[in-house]
Amino acid sequence: MREFNGNLIFCEGSSASHRTRSSSKSPTFSFNFPSLIIFLHQPKFAMGRRKTEEVNTTKPSKTTTKDEKKDKCSVPSSTGKMESADEPKNHFPVIASKPKAKVAPKCESYIDESLLPPLSDDDYFSSEEDQDNAPAGKKCNRRPDLKPLEFSMSEKNLKKKEMKEMQAIVAAYNAKQEALREDRDAFTVAISNRVSVLDGEHNAYANVKDISVHNFSVSARGILLLKDTSVTIAHGKKYGLVGPNGTGKSTLLKLLAWRKIPVPKNIDVHLVEQEVVGDDRSSLEVVISANEELVRLREQVVALQNVSVDGNVYDDIAGEKLVALYDRLRIIGAYTAEAQVSKILAGLGFTKDMQVRATRSFSGGWRMRISLARALFVQPTLLLLDEPTNHLGLRAVLWLEEYLCCWNKTLVIVSHDRDFLNAICGDIIHLHEQKLQLYRGNFDEFERSYEQRRREVNRISETHEKQVKAATRAGNMVQLQKANARVKILVRKEVSRGKVDEDSELLANTPKKWTDYSVKFHFPGPTKLRAPLLQLINVNFSYPNRNDFRLSNVDAGIDMGTRAAIVGPNGAGKSTFLNLLAGNLVPTSGEVRKSPKLRIGRYSQHFADLLTMEETPVKYLLRLHPDQEGPSKEEAICAKLGKFGLPRNNHYIPIVKLSGGQKSRVVFTSISMSKPHILLLDEPTNHLDMQSIDALANALNEFTGGVVLVTHDSRLISQVCNDEEDSEIWVVENGTIEAFPGTFDEYKKELQREIKDEAGE
Repeated sequence: MREFNGNLIFCEGSSASHRTRSSSKSPTFSFNFPSLIIFLHQPKFAMGRRKTEEVNTTKPSKTTTKDEKKDKCSVPSSTGKMESADEPKNHFPVIASKPKAKVAPKCESYIDESLLPPLSDDDYFSSEEDQDNAPAGKKCNRRPDLKPLEFSMSEKNLKKKEMKEMQAIVAAYNAKQEALREDRDAFTVAISNRVSVLDGEHNAYANVKDISVHNFSVSARGILLLKDTSVTIAHGKKYGLVGPNGTGKSTLLKLLAWRKIPVPKNIDVHLVEQEVVGDDRSSLEVVISANEELVRLREQVVALQNVSVDGNVYDDIAGEKLVALYDRLRIIGAYTAEAQVSKILAGLGFTKDMQVRATRSFSGGWRMRISLARALFVQPTLLLLDEPTNHLGLRAVLWLEEYLCCWNKTLVIVSHDRDFLNAICGDIIHLHEQKLQLYRGNFDEFERSYEQRRREVNRISETHEKQVKAATRAGNMVQLQKANARVKILVRKEVSRGKVDEDSELLANTPKKWTDYSVKFHFPGPTKLRAPLLQLINVNFSYPNRNDFRLSNVDAGIDMGTRAAIVGPNGAGKSTFLNLLAGNLVPTSGEVRKSPKLRIGRYSQHFADLLTMEETPVKYLLRLHPDQEGPSKEEAICAKLGKFGLPRNNHYIPIVKLSGGQKSRVVFTSISMSKPHILLLDEPTNHLDMQSIDALANALNEFTGGVVLVTHDSRLISQVCNDEEDSEIWVVENGTIEAFPGTFDEYKKELQREIKDEAGE
């Protein structure tokens, strides 16, 4: 009898019609799922877990040991009961049950040494050498006298299998796109006073470049995001749009781009939110194609050059058209377009070779940079950037910061990077309690003004509350009316001082305290382990079939209390180095030493690929961490999710419907519940708001284990790696990893000098 993994058992039967033989080699079988009829002739058989094998045809003696009998009759539970060696022969056909669909392997947690755990313990030991070195209890029961069975599928069945796999991939992709698709009709914008100038209906306002909308409300699927608020965006100014995650910042940008919030027709709007579609065109060509006028004029020139009269002589009309086209091309800068695009792409991290590569060869993050480069090249009147630094390295962020400082058109940025906002923005629009409030100055000035305004509003609210309580206890309606009148007088004084907005609700309604948004991250202190926790000793690494990348002579160590930031150019190998530390990649040569009890908490910037999208956050975490304390396991998980800033109404909806920031909170909650000794964080600030980033920095400073960061957020690095003695800056460049001899601020200043020197050239 022969057995093949997947619960298909092939036996030699008594009838020639059910028997396949080969003179020299093991037979080749063709089969069709889902069921198979099996004929048993010889009652003695053996089955293995991983390999299919041939049974010794020598007739065994009647006396057999218990172990031999057990070996002969070991059958996977999914095949059901079968006759044992001691039972009478049964020549009736046995119908094999339909093979159960393989359940996707569960990702045990984010602290696993590998992000893709094997299907079973046996999968760890695929070779004889691995089997010999396997720990006790993990070895497979293998018969030394059995030979592997050669198994192949017919070409027709192979094609069917490939077609089914492709259809499954396409169906999964379409389902994901459908779930994430933006339904524009789901958003409702109500405007009390729609001015005709915003629609460009009046010729006198044809050149208006300011956007001003008053008393409008926005709702999404019945949920109110903005209520009776106003916004003014002046031409040529740079605004930072800030506020907690999930309050509607990205929605506001989309509504402006879709013009559901009225924008003058003469204003061209460009929102950078999606990556470009990969095709055979180069990055350079895709960016240039963003300028539709340039492409159209060049096509017209080529068409006119192909039109000739009497051989190579152009007629007068064609010649005049060509002259006009050349003049227009000169005005729009067509002759320097390639050089300008190349400079933008280089600033965003593209080498010369990458600029001529087909866009389909790039990952989503790099195609997102191409989308950003298109917007910078086109230079729209109103540029809307939603988290533009998420897919950039530190050097690219500093370059973009320098580039946007010289931007002379209107700019609105949603970003979690306060240093980025401080350097670029002169005004801050704060989305708070369904209102848009304008603050003059950069982000640091906004924070001071906001805190002052918050104290004033809360002081007025507390004073009014005390007076109302006193009047209510006395039952004096006259005193109650006086209290309401006094609070309005107090509000008007604060308005005259500029401490409260003129359109503040305090003038019309009973004053309420501002509910401050707060979030607290926490990683529990791990049990102490003997040093070193993790070491790379003279490690070399290179990817197969790639001669352009190699890490050489890497020596690094992580202990309890280590604080290290990994920096360097894009594509230098920062994420590869992090994967070597995590154990997700195996070194080409060298040694990796790891404490046997070490638990690693890994945050990947591509965490969304590891989440089970159809599960709710509670169900997902309960599956990964079933050992929860307390009377209700679900309530314990909800409490942990709440601490990481995920609202309770999002605990029981599918993960696919959560925003990027909300998904990241689910991941951080899972890491915290795993109680790791070392945190390896790859771009952890992506999708987090500023309050959450500050909470993350505080949690990392309180964490007693080791921390290794890869991030473009210079403020987070400064907060975490602020101790010169215990902190290190690891620079990945030119295939090596070396410690920078100085602080992170010194490294950052060195990068800024290089960028300015390159811009001067």
